[in-house]
Amino acid sequence: MPQLVNLFLVIFGVIAVGAGLAGLRSHPASWLVLIVGIAVIALAYFSDRRRERRRDERKRADEQRRLDELTRRSWGPGDSLRVPGSVWAVPASLLLAAVGAGIWHMGVATVRQDWIPLLAGAFFLAFGGLLLARALPGIGRPALELTSAGFATPLNGRIAWRDVSGVFLQAVTHRNGVESFRLMFRVKQFARVAPAIHWTDRLFAMFRLGALARGVVSVGLPTSKEPPKVVYALARQLWKQATGHDHDWNPLMSDQYNEAMQRMDAVTTRMRASGAVEASLADPERLTRDMAQLEQDMALITGERRRELAKAKWVTGVVVLLMLLAVAWPWIRRLLRP
Repeated sequence: MPQLVNLFLVIFGVIAVGAGLAGLRSHPASWLVLIVGIAVIALAYFSDRRRERRRDERKRADEQRRLDELTRRSWGPGDSLRVPGSVWAVPASLLLAAVGAGIWHMGVATVRQDWIPLLAGAFFLAFGGLLLARALPGIGRPALELTSAGFATPLNGRIAWRDVSGVFLQAVTHRNGVESFRLMFRVKQFARVAPAIHWTDRLFAMFRLGALARGVVSVGLPTSKEPPKVVYALARQLWKQATGHDHDWNPLMSDQYNEAMQRMDAVTTRMRASGAVEASLADPERLTRDMAQLEQDMALITGERRRELAKAKWVTGVVVLLMLLAVAWPWIRRLLRP
């Protein structure tokens, strides 16, 4: 059923449950009203779950249809996919900078200059200015362009696939359920291969941030344009078509972890190739070396995953402890009073 109908069912069910609970002692028939209310709420819940499943299925089908449309043909030098940028980037940057300027002016205009508005206003003004500086080059240009030769962004120009050693799609789900996506490219020799380096990247590099310092080019993908998962799948395919690489890469893990993943992918790809069994029998020493390397890489990957899991548990424990202390602080303060 449509979402609006489900909403009306929930409202009706809540009213029925309230009426049933209110009349339980005086009217025996209130039990029937209560049961009907609970049933209506349950019906609305399962109906909405079914509606969400169907919506997700249609979304996946549309994404697969679009991906098939893009990958059905062989990509030549003149083919490209242009992903438009967000139309709100420049207005949002201007608004943030204006708010920062306003807060800073309030701090200056007071008789007794308050440092909190001054510092907060300066921070928002600088942050908005940086965002604006990075958004202006993208006016009238796509946020990302994918071709058979490489990818291009307004800030850094075109980078060839041969200089890319990993592609990753980062998805972040916010509290309101909305997802935001960023497509990341591992470019180890960014300073050497990038046709252009924006001055903000040089500034960020001073703090060990940004593409110049980390060798990772990150592009925000609006969800209202091309589906982000389709863009990611196409980037992986074009990268594989140009270089033969198809290994996973995770920017949240160490370089040693990702290099181990790359070696494992190379070995397994070679073993799946035609004639691999005959080649292994002809060169048993190489097979032994490959197996030993696979064992070392698996141990490295397993160890890092365990460390990351342990770190996540520690962080979760500290956050929970701080929340408990925040809740219990009024009682603790009373106990500590003489």
